[in-house]
Amino acid sequence: MLLLPLLFSGHLCHAEAASEAAVKVAFLYNFFKFIEWPEPATAPNRYTLCLSSHTDFGDHLLMLEGKTVNGKPLDIVRNISPKDIKSCHLIFIDTADNPGDYARELKGSSVVSVSDKSGFINQGGTIGLIQDGNRLSFEINLETANAGNTRISAQLLKLAKNILAGK
Repeated sequence: MLLLPLLFSGHLCHAEAASEAAVKVAFLYNFFKFIEWPEPATAPNRYTLCLSSHTDFGDHLLMLEGKTVNGKPLDIVRNISPKDIKSCHLIFIDTADNPGDYARELKGSSVVSVSDKSGFINQGGTIGLIQDGNRLSFEINLETANAGNTRISAQLLKLAKNILAGK
């Protein structure tokens, strides 16, 4: 638990110290370490990180290809088709792809949706990446996570800038 802030401290750096895309990739990778999906959640022996479109950001995600998280290999799927979206563990939804539409499609599923669109968690998304001054931070919609039986660790919740707990 004491090491958790150290894991994220390097990634909560000023945007000018590292590219914004690299910081987002680091956040996405670290989210896998602190989220538990229900069994059976898609492929139980691997994790799948999906991207809603084929943007330049997807090129940055390739640095995660072949990495492991908690002993499981991490697969990267870019430009995921809507019919295959539920095969993902976590999906980053580009702002150009109407993140609210994806959030509604995923309602009640165990897929963790992440976007940097303003107000994303208020549209039903699970995790919203937000600018906090010169830093990148995140907020969590706990109600959405709970609806999909996805468990977000208390350590990750402590680091969130805002938590939408629902009713």
